[in-house]
Amino acid sequence: MKTYKQRQYFPELIPFRKGEKWGYSDREKNIIIPLEYDRTYPFIDQVALVMLENKYGLISFTGKILIPIVHDEGETVIDKAFDEGWRNKISSNFYPKISKDVIKNIEIIGRFSDGIAPFKRNNKWGLITEEGKELLPPTFDLIESIENDNWPFMSSNKWGLLSKEGEIIIKPQFDGIRGFYNGQAACRKGELWGAINRNGDWVISPQFSELGELRDGLNAAQKNELYGFIDEKGKVVIDFKFQYALDFESGTCGILENDQVYFINKQGEKISDSYSLMFGPNEECLMHVTKNDKWGVIRPDGTFLLPIQYDMPKAMGQVIHTIARGMIPIKKGALLGLANYQGEEMVVPKYSTIDPFCEDLSLVSILDPLLNSDNTIESIEASGSISGVFNFGFIDPSGKEIVPPKYILARRFECGLAFVKTVDFQYGYITYDGTEYFM
Repeated sequence: MKTYKQRQYFPELIPFRKGEKWGYSDREKNIIIPLEYDRTYPFIDQVALVMLENKYGLISFTGKILIPIVHDEGETVIDKAFDEGWRNKISSNFYPKISKDVIKNIEIIGRFSDGIAPFKRNNKWGLITEEGKELLPPTFDLIESIENDNWPFMSSNKWGLLSKEGEIIIKPQFDGIRGFYNGQAACRKGELWGAINRNGDWVISPQFSELGELRDGLNAAQKNELYGFIDEKGKVVIDFKFQYALDFESGTCGILENDQVYFINKQGEKISDSYSLMFGPNEECLMHVTKNDKWGVIRPDGTFLLPIQYDMPKAMGQVIHTIARGMIPIKKGALLGLANYQGEEMVVPKYSTIDPFCEDLSLVSILDPLLNSDNTIESIEASGSISGVFNFGFIDPSGKEIVPPKYILARRFECGLAFVKTVDFQYGYITYDGTEYFM
């Protein structure tokens, strides 16, 4: 499994509220931009949205007005700023260190992988680093997301492969292509898939309607709407008889049929019970499965990452299927926690709700302890909706409460800041350590 480390951000200027007025302070709470606005918002690339008398505009890092504060809606200002090219051209919740002067000439920036992303300019695609350096000038018709350290790209309606650094390793000549795995890349000619080696020569001729990755010496393939398995030269090893097949892992492969999942060995023999498939497989082929109103998580080799012992979600707002950043929400009784990819319960279930990790912190909630004892989390869950009064805080991946649940409202961290509201209705932004920039 992958090891995940999320980026954290440490903004130099932070929206600061005192009484009814907003401005900006440094991290030591020294006021840098005067408290003269009715609302200020976090800076992105040294540009920030501000509000005064229900009108919106943009200011620079020095406090200079960039777009006059005359617009009725903040989104109008964002749209105008977008036209000038500084925001919303990059993936959600990721802000690379690319200056707006570079971004304004870019039409689209794709998802970053190890600091590199595809980008589009003048209707052509290239590769760019998160610092704004062009690794590959935009010359191709399309570059897709990276796959196995290769970028599939299209030129003149044909597909080829780029290395991670942007060098052409397979010239554009195919109707479809996927990244190399174990020395083979699946390629499509017309409607049929085969596989090539790193020299671009066919090692499996195009003859299948679908083709997976070569794992454990076997490759899932589809013919006549059924799946079977071939070896590295295309010889059929397991007949085409399955509705859907995953890739082999450690001598075992998951088979999906009629909303059930079970596992076979390399001889095609069933070697496990059948389980009801609840969620998955995700990008790492992890699957939530159920039996007798309990659920667990199965690895792609058929072993259990989490045993079937966890309770089902009954209330809206309680999410357990989001497997992300190496953490899995779990549920016991009416309460949620987190397990890691080693199957360890890193956060013992004790929260009413729990969010995926964002910038290495997770937004969690507990039932307000000052509520009447009749309003238990169990009674709220039984209603089918999480609609009680909660206190919100933040935990790290070890389960430590970095910000104790004490806010009546909180949002996820974004670029080092989270918006919160206290029980006495004070509100503003906090940093990762819980420092409040309002009074």
